Amino acid sequence: MSEAAGAVQANEALFVEAVPTHDQAPTTPEPAAGYLPPEYPQNYRRTIALVLIAAAGMYIMMLTLSTALSLRIASVAPEGKEAALSLAVSFGALLQLVGVPLGGALSDRTVGRFGRRRPWIVGMLAIALVAMAVIGTTTVVPLIVGAYVIGITCAQVGFSSYSVITVEGVPDNMRGKVMGMMGMFGALAMSAGSYLAAALVGMPFFLMTAPVLLAIVCSLPLLIGYRDPAKSREDVPPLKLASLFSGLIVNPRKHPDFGWVWLSRFLAGVAMTGLFTYFIYFMMDGLGLEIAQAGANAGLLSLLSAPVSVVFFTASGWLSDKLGRRKPFVVAAALFMAAALVIAGTATTFAQFIVAWLLFAVGQAMYLTVDLVLCAAVLPDARDAGKDMGVFQLALSIPAIIVPLVAPAVLAIGGGHNYLLLWGLCAALCALGALAVLKVKGVR
Repeated sequence: MSEAAGAVQANEALFVEAVPTHDQAPTTPEPAAGYLPPEYPQNYRRTIALVLIAAAGMYIMMLTLSTALSLRIASVAPEGKEAALSLAVSFGALLQLVGVPLGGALSDRTVGRFGRRRPWIVGMLAIALVAMAVIGTTTVVPLIVGAYVIGITCAQVGFSSYSVITVEGVPDNMRGKVMGMMGMFGALAMSAGSYLAAALVGMPFFLMTAPVLLAIVCSLPLLIGYRDPAKSREDVPPLKLASLFSGLIVNPRKHPDFGWVWLSRFLAGVAMTGLFTYFIYFMMDGLGLEIAQAGANAGLLSLLSAPVSVVFFTASGWLSDKLGRRKPFVVAAALFMAAALVIAGTATTFAQFIVAWLLFAVGQAMYLTVDLVLCAAVLPDARDAGKDMGVFQLALSIPAIIVPLVAPAVLAIGGGHNYLLLWGLCAALCALGALAVLKVKGVR
């Protein structure tokens, strides 16, 4: 699970036509809440239904692949599992650092009768499926690492392209509710995915490929039924590689609100990466469980947290829309996650770890729902919404580079398996992320 938790996901077309960028004046009056330009499907209820069906499979993929990889590596390289996992996760996140926003920018500029998002969803998921099939059929660790780096990057680009549909096809006054429902589907998918991984641990090919296959199957109704508006070359920003790569960086001085929101998500991403990358190994090394029992317990944790996540994904989005407030929810969520990490680091029994896991589920559900809406309100340039959303998602990808590189050294302090120190540091940074949100001026 990582964010991606994800994850991740502002009506771009609405912003393009009606909302100015941060450094220019409005050119047209701001439309009423709930407006969608005529080029987009006006039956937004149908669009929402298609998005949610796809969410089930997309979230299973994004929240299960890392768990499946950790089980796969533990089975083929039990003595060096931490180092191998760290390499795969770090280099995968490093490639995403460029691949995700670049994919978003290219998606923004894709022209043709199939629209801008559909080709990227289909193409990226197909490549991810092949890469995961390689992992499931080899025991060569370097090959596993390389295939995962390619596969997870393509999966994330495909997920990012999918998430922009929620930006383009849903009225602005319903985004909080829809993203909350997406989070609810994500919580259910996380539980299903964990049980799926535990059940398939003895069948490595299906362990790795089943999550991507489910994402493809669940996305088919959206890919067939959603009218992804085709753009002409005159409607999209020009494709100039030099400006494209320079545009992957958002200047925080020029767009300070986006910068503070990004920083907050980055620090929360450190917390999520720290917990979700190593919780299975904590159960094995910290609680003394066998790999099969650790896998089964991962499924139980997801099952227990699913109803908690469902409630808070849904309620936080609805209440945030109702009150018109974003920052208090994000601050509270970050503090919940920080407290949960401290409890997890001091756990000596699985029952104690369950308490920490459930508290973290509360914070994560609130954070991923409302923080995404907060980001949608501070996007720097509506014309590049896909690219900017990709840059925002990097706030969860970069911790996946840093944390696995640093974690083995931190865990080795004091005789090894020092999860209290690792998760304590993550908790402190997550709490600082709560303070960063308070610096945002343009949103309440």
